[in-house]
Amino acid sequence: MDVKTICLAMIADSEIVSTSAIDYAVSMAEQARAHLSCRLAPSELNLPSARVLPMVRALVDEVNAERLAAARDLQAKIETAARLAGISCDCEIYQDPYLEARDKAVDGARASDIVVLPQARGALSSETGLIEAILFGCGRPAIVVPDGWAKGAAPKRVMVAWDGGGRAARAVGDALPLLTRADTVEVVCVTDGAASNLAGSDIARHLSRHCRELRLLDLPITHGDAGRALLDHLGAGDQTDLLVMGAFVHSRLFQLVLGGVTSAMLEGARIPVFYSY
Repeated sequence: MDVKTICLAMIADSEIVSTSAIDYAVSMAEQARAHLSCRLAPSELNLPSARVLPMVRALVDEVNAERLAAARDLQAKIETAARLAGISCDCEIYQDPYLEARDKAVDGARASDIVVLPQARGALSSETGLIEAILFGCGRPAIVVPDGWAKGAAPKRVMVAWDGGGRAARAVGDALPLLTRADTVEVVCVTDGAASNLAGSDIARHLSRHCRELRLLDLPITHGDAGRALLDHLGAGDQTDLLVMGAFVHSRLFQLVLGGVTSAMLEGARIPVFYSY
């Protein structure tokens, strides 16, 4: 897949915004000579009491004006970065009630090859809601970039989290252009201790025909938590540049109650994660 349009989607309703996702999207577009399409969704505060209480209305208007100003400042930063990188860029700002703004961002992201998002600041944050809406409803793969990531968007060492399922297979297919350019690809099969590396042997043989160097690893589950096992493995070294995985094998409610690999990665990964659903 040749990447020609990269979407950067952000909530952008405060002055505290991670620039890592911006830098990643610009770098990725520059390398691919692709167009950067930005979708910023500074949600609109909407309180029923503001309709009848002038003081509340004034406060609501002030908050919404500040959010819009922050989004416009962010737009200017993105457009400047794109101009310096020599790439084309367009930017849309949606200031509507949160669900409407989020859904407009999702609609806009569909007209792209891949979506770049900043990592969320909490399981119930508005950023998490946008990430989940993109993963579930956009129909495009997404890369979630953690705050502080500074290694750029050309991964040399990529890890594939493989469970043999359809979403993992789709993620591998969607990420294949990145996998073929990496120096090393490591396929990690999280097992319960009873399975062997035969669980990933088929995908390893397939990827060996594409990739420069391929490794296959069994990763035993620790304390019954596959997400924690992956995070611990990632934390054991600092060489991995990208994790590729399928998203949300279980329902979101199931993951909120019992935890899950995707939830663990969304909240705890310190490297960019490539998701497909």
